[in-house]
Order: sequence, then C-alpha cells, then structure tokens
Amino acid sequence: MDKKIEVIQTLLKHRGQAVESIRNGCRLTLAFDGQDCTVDFYTLASAPDQIRVKVAIDGIKNVENSSRVRMVQELLEEALRGAAQVEKLSFFGPRGASFIFYARVDMEKDPEVILSRFKAAERAFTQLQGLDSREFRKNLDQLGLPRSSTVRVALARIFRESIDAQELLATVDSEARKIVHSDQWRTIREIRSRNQLSAANYIIDLLWDEISRTFIERAQQELNG
Repeated sequence: MDKKIEVIQTLLKHRGQAVESIRNGCRLTLAFDGQDCTVDFYTLASAPDQIRVKVAIDGIKNVENSSRVRMVQELLEEALRGAAQVEKLSFFGPRGASFIFYARVDMEKDPEVILSRFKAAERAFTQLQGLDSREFRKNLDQLGLPRSSTVRVALARIFRESIDAQELLATVDSEARKIVHSDQWRTIREIRSRNQLSAANYIIDLLWDEISRTFIERAQQELNG
C-alpha cells in the first residue's frame, strides 16, 4: 500500500470511521439520513505521488449550499489534521443518483515521518492515561520548574488537552513551536537527557523531535537562502 494512503487510512480508522482498502487507495463509507456517501482516496495512475479524493453523495438538493458537502469537508479536514490538507471539494457533476465531487490532497510531512510520530503519540497517550492530574503535577514539581515556566505550562497543557493520540500530537506540535522560539528548548533537552520525567518520557521525546526538526528546517532555509 502507498504510504500516503496508509497514513490516511490509519487516521480515519483512528477516528472510528468505516474505511477499507480499494485498488490504489482506500474508501470511507458514510451515511446521512439513510442516504449513501462514499469517499475514495487514491493515487493518480499518471502521477503516483499525487493523492485525490472523490466524494459521491446521494440525495443532494442544492449543490451550491449543501450541508452534507460541508459536513464531509469538515470531517476530512479534522480527521487528517496535522497530516494532510484537503482542498475544497469541487462539484464534478451527477452520476446516476449521486453527485460527484473531487479535491486534491496534499501531505504536510513525509508519510513515513507521520506514521512514526502517530505511533509515538499513541504510546504517549497510553502512558498519560495511566496518570491522574495530581500525580502528573507531582512529577512536574519534581522538575523544579517555576509554575510560569514555558516548559511546565506546555507539559501541563499537553496533559490536560490530549483527548486522544491525534489531539496529543497536535498539542505537542503547537507547544514545540512556542518553545523553539525561546531558550527553553535547552530545558527540554536536559529533562530528556536525564530522564527527569520518566512518567511521561514519550511526551518529552515527541517535543524534542519536533524542536529538532524545526532547527534542521531553519538551518536548511538559511543555507538555501
């Protein structure tokens, strides 16, 4: 299976969606008030590096202002957030009882990197589920960080706002962007090197990986600039 398709299928399954493999892609099956809707992600035969999505929806009365189309667009954007960008669905035309829409899908990072980080986020989320808020605060106290510390605030927010692995990853990325623009990235490096937060070491690893990646990208931009 193409790695880009594997990313999409993995994230859709994670969101509890009914998705199955098809030739050169995967298919998501939805239903709106008994009306069928299929969403096919596939690689182009003429350009295998490119991904397209085809949406077939039954029972649309107003193509220009369809709540069903908006619901599908929002579902796909949320399910693939942080991994891929889904362009606005464009109406192609009717086909039998269905109305067909197409859109381009652009991966935000290398598929191998996305899959690896998502699996790491799943491990981190499982680790956090074993901690209660009191125990986590106690772990943060042991780090000796002031309550106003950027790192402490970031770790607390990740713990508090991570409702699943995908949300954890999004929060980690958001907090890493804040840390990397201050000298607090050294604190993350120290915590990681000394294994000072063993109860949530997977979070520290994710934060450090994203910070390191940002530094590498910045250096490459400076070299190319």
